[in-house]
Amino acid sequence: MLRTVLNRLVQMGLTLWVIATVTFLMMQAVPGDPFTGERKLPDEVLRNLRAHYHLDEPVPVQYVMYMKNLLTLDLGVSIKYESRTVNDMVKEGFPVSARVGAQALLLSVLVGLFLGTVAALRHNRGLDHTATVLAVLGVSIPGFVLAPLLQRLFGVEWELLPIATYEGAASTILPTAALAAFPLATITRLMRSGMVEVLNQDYVRTARAKGLPPVWVVLRHTVRNAILPVVTVLGPLMVGIMTGSFVIESIFSLPGIGKYFVESVINRDYPLIMGVTMFYSFLLISANFLVDLLYEWIDPRIRLTKKEGM
Repeated sequence: MLRTVLNRLVQMGLTLWVIATVTFLMMQAVPGDPFTGERKLPDEVLRNLRAHYHLDEPVPVQYVMYMKNLLTLDLGVSIKYESRTVNDMVKEGFPVSARVGAQALLLSVLVGLFLGTVAALRHNRGLDHTATVLAVLGVSIPGFVLAPLLQRLFGVEWELLPIATYEGAASTILPTAALAAFPLATITRLMRSGMVEVLNQDYVRTARAKGLPPVWVVLRHTVRNAILPVVTVLGPLMVGIMTGSFVIESIFSLPGIGKYFVESVINRDYPLIMGVTMFYSFLLISANFLVDLLYEWIDPRIRLTKKEGM
């Protein structure tokens, strides 16, 4: 296990380096710079601004400076929000983004596992058909379409929840629902199909024939095996929740990192774009790493297969 962890940490470092390099090169490939816009500035002012942000340096020099700052966890200073460092902006916006993302993930996993299990246990009955329809709707409707619908219903029509202000926990309910729709539907479908397959296995029939309580058969013999496909997709689903929050936070005007990221792309704020990209990349790679460890813990056969391969 220790060797696996060390190998994955090395892979994480290399992956982050590749992401940092590709992001930097993509920024350089875009014509112009953050000061190229409709508003014309005097040439002397432009020269001073480019010199201040080192945009007048050759690309290799900028790359070396960028990597040095990255190694010291210095993400630079925002061009749009003057005198504010990207580190401070990430520190300020991350609690809101993390809260909404964690709520969406928790809602997706708990409700998805429950609906999938109930649908499988009531296979081809009313509850199964209802859960299947809800899962199809959840997969089919994108978050950026669902978000305005929720705003219209719960904010405008029924006036139950705030829709475009941040007033604490109540303001996170609708964004959480919009973010959770797709992963919840995906988990429901995977759990249902996994449970239906496992319930027809011989060892489950044997457990029932031995007179074990139905609840014990479900929890001990079926859920643990049926949940493996769900664990497999948890990493990509977490990626979807994090990247989806960029748009959802902007729609609901939440003061999270996503809002800063969208604005940074519009304003071509290079330090903020690259800083937020690296921060989210680190989170996503770490999440995938934890999911892999969880997968091996749930299914010991994976560890055995690796050892035999060695």
